[in-house]
Amino acid sequence: MPRINLILASRFRSSTERASILLETMDFDALFLGFPENLGESLNLYRLGIISEEELWNDYICMTGLSDPFANSLRYRLEPLIKKLPSIRHDHDFDIYGFEDFQYHIRLRGFAEQQLLLEFKSRATGKINPDEWRALLREELETTKLLEEKIVNNLQEKGAKHNNSVFISAGLVNNIKIKLRPIFDVKVICLERYWKSPLEVLKTLFILKGFDNIPDDIVKQCIKQHLKYLDYILLYENIDTAHEAWVRELKPYMTQKS
Repeated sequence: MPRINLILASRFRSSTERASILLETMDFDALFLGFPENLGESLNLYRLGIISEEELWNDYICMTGLSDPFANSLRYRLEPLIKKLPSIRHDHDFDIYGFEDFQYHIRLRGFAEQQLLLEFKSRATGKINPDEWRALLREELETTKLLEEKIVNNLQEKGAKHNNSVFISAGLVNNIKIKLRPIFDVKVICLERYWKSPLEVLKTLFILKGFDNIPDDIVKQCIKQHLKYLDYILLYENIDTAHEAWVRELKPYMTQKS
């Protein structure tokens, strides 16, 4: 039975750095990364030194049509891992695959733009419309759920050709793990446990309890805290340090409450 290691990273650059270090200690012949599946050839050409890192990201931008700010956000998070790829050496070669649909990356840009508009509206008016936030997050989470089927199909089709695969994702992997187990020997590796941001908390509540079962006041409270969380991102040079500062300030309060 082929083996697959599901590495659960977070949305932070520091987590990707840990994943890149871990890769150097693992034995694998296939690596699945959170890029469009059509980018697989470019990823392999980059690893072999045939194209540069800049050419790789240009291929990504040309394929998805994303503007630099959106592409740079992904680049910032994945850069430690991407830079490490050409230096990873094993006794045997390995292939790199993207496991996502390129249309998903385009949809994510649309969700990000809608979220920015809602954030601006909430700040400008001082009012939070829970129905608007519920509708946006419902569409985003339902799109992500559909992506899971695409990911599973890609892993089943391509991973079955290899003995040892590694899959690195910043998303939830529980459903993917369950669907892969009839075919693969599956191991989940969680790189870190971290305090979820207010918006991540709200998304988790929607997933666990349903979109219509979370009261408006809870939605408003989460979004209010999310807007405060954004202030940290504006104050600090990157999201990693911003999140750390937010946790430092919040943790004594939460510890006292518990």
